[in-house]
Amino acid sequence: MKRRKSYYTDCEKGKYHLINPAKYMVEGTVDVTYKSSWERKFFTLCDGNSFVTRWGYEMIDIPYSSPVYMKQSLYKPDIYLECRYADGHEERWLIEIKPVCYSVVPKVPKPPPPTCRDEKKWESYRKRQASYERKSADIATNFAKWGAAEDWCKRHQVNWFIANEKNTRGLFGAAISV
Repeated sequence: MKRRKSYYTDCEKGKYHLINPAKYMVEGTVDVTYKSSWERKFFTLCDGNSFVTRWGYEMIDIPYSSPVYMKQSLYKPDIYLECRYADGHEERWLIEIKPVCYSVVPKVPKPPPPTCRDEKKWESYRKRQASYERKSADIATNFAKWGAAEDWCKRHQVNWFIANEKNTRGLFGAAISV
């Protein structure tokens, strides 16, 4: 199977060494593998924040119907965490970390006029069309996953949040430990 090129460029991967392994939901874990710099930043935030009592990475399996493959699949949202705030109230969160570009339907590429005989323009159009179809399939899949996650959260009384570069501005510059 041919691997397709990602249209999101943050490909930082590595191991995050836990500072507070007792908070991590899989006992005995000392390192957690991240797939992007944002995931690493969220790991640091979860691990170091005094309000977070427990957390885990890709801990929950949520079934969803894939609009691309027309079959049931499993979705593992990025972060599950439990918080206890200073006033004593508790909350549970399920968080997906995705850039905004994974939630915006792309524009349909405009073809050259039917009378155009320039093969380079037609080839360029075919490439843009193929990219559009891949991105559209990815976004349809994300919407199906996120809809299933939202339903799961409602049934389990868990807060659902999709973290992106627009709604987390300033979050990582804040103090980690409160």
